[in-house]
Parts: sequence; C-alpha cells; structure tokens
Amino acid sequence: MAVVAVLGLIGAVWLMWRPAIAPIERPTLFDTAQLQRGARVVEAGDCAVCHTRPGGEYLAGGLPLVTPFGTLYSTNITPDVETGIGQWSLPAFERAMRQGIARDGHLLYPAFPYVHYRRMSAADIADAYAYLMSGPAVHAPAEQNQMNFPMNIRPLVAFWNLLFLHGEPLTPLAGRSEAWNRGRYLVDGPGHCAGCHSPLNLIGAEKSSEYLQGGSVDGWQAPALVGMGQRSTPRRREQRGGYLRAEIVEGHGPPAGPGRPVA
Repeated sequence: MAVVAVLGLIGAVWLMWRPAIAPIERPTLFDTAQLQRGARVVEAGDCAVCHTRPGGEYLAGGLPLVTPFGTLYSTNITPDVETGIGQWSLPAFERAMRQGIARDGHLLYPAFPYVHYRRMSAADIADAYAYLMSGPAVHAPAEQNQMNFPMNIRPLVAFWNLLFLHGEPLTPLAGRSEAWNRGRYLVDGPGHCAGCHSPLNLIGAEKSSEYLQGGSVDGWQAPALVGMGQRSTPRRREQRGGYLRAEIVEGHGPPAGPGRPVA
C-alpha cells in the first residue's frame, strides 16, 4: 500500500507541475501583413472583451469574471515585461493557448478558453502573438483572484484538464464547403462560442451533449445557436450578420448583456 501511495503522489505531482519557459527580450520586428492577420485573429477571439475592463487600457486586464467557483480577474496581455507578456516567447504563448499553462509554469483557469484555442492553427496563434507583441505595453499588475475552496488551489486545475482538455487543431472536413469549414473553425476555435452558448456541468465544463443549446452568463441567458434558420421567426443570413455587428435587426432585438461587447 505504501508503494501505491508513493506512486500516486508522484503521479499527482507530475500531473500538476509544469516547467517554466525561459523569458526572452520582447520581439518588435514583425511583417505588416502578419500584424494585419493577427489583428483579425485577436478580434475573432474576442480577446479585448475579457482582457479590457471598463475604462481601462486596451488588453491590460482587470475585468472581474464572476463564476460559480468565485471571481477571477483577467490578466494583462499587453507586451509589458513586468506585468504582461513582454517576456513570453512564441512557444510560451502557444503553450498557454493550447494547454492553459503560463510562461512561468502555473496553470491558467479554464475561464480562459484554451479548450477552444487549442483547436486554432499554428499560423493563427503566431499571428495573434505578433499582433499582441506589437502593441503598446501597459504596466498593470494582476488583481487578486477571489476563488472559493478548493478551486483557489490552482494546481487542481490539472485534474480538470485531464478530464476535459482534448481535441486537436481543426482541419477541413471533406464534403463540406469552404465557407462551412471556415465557419466551423471560427465557432469552435477562436470564437469559442460554446463557452457561453452551451450549458456547463457541475465543475464548469461544457456539456458536449448539449453543444450550442444555450447557456447562462452573468445572470443572462445565452440563446441556443443551433437551428436558427428553422425557428418560427428565423434569422436570414443578412439578419445574422447585422446582429453580430450590433445593428437593430427587423423582428429581432439587438444584442444585450454580455453578448453586446462580443458583437
């Protein structure tokens, strides 16, 4: 029994521990075309929605995210070398996007949707990195999270990852149009639509059996996104586009609540 206990302890430590990735000097030289692509990726990923608090500096964090497990504060993703990601290499950034691990090795809470970002292409992640690194550095120390026990013990996120962190970068499906595959990529990758529009289980993971069937965010009901064209008051393609641009669409209300900044 003692041997089993020791092996179990070693396995748990191995699961919860991740090494740091060495800091680098902030890169500043990027191709203009890459920066333009990166701006589109960051916009598609709604990065500013969570990483910019009302009245705060762009992407400097500090937005409170209220969850059933406590309150998180979004972090600074400007290239500040002390409080942001200015010392992060591209491999460190990609590890955070795909595995939810910060440069120094600590685990990120899954309110950061790395479960979806891991499905993005390496090219899109590199473009997003270039865009973020090219922006102005803002000195903004992280706010102290207020998580409830036991989720205030951050290494326990490793066990959540073991259960729910799956999937590889998306590849186009044969027999589907280019537009359909592009839409699937945006919805399931950078857009992480299911993060709000799918119900969550007791430990905060999306219920895959109820994919895009509607969820709850900050006391607001995020509507189901599937079957929108077959409802009693369906949305045409033009109406859906207008809605996502926060326009007033005939027969439908404009986006509100947490959905408005996303639009």
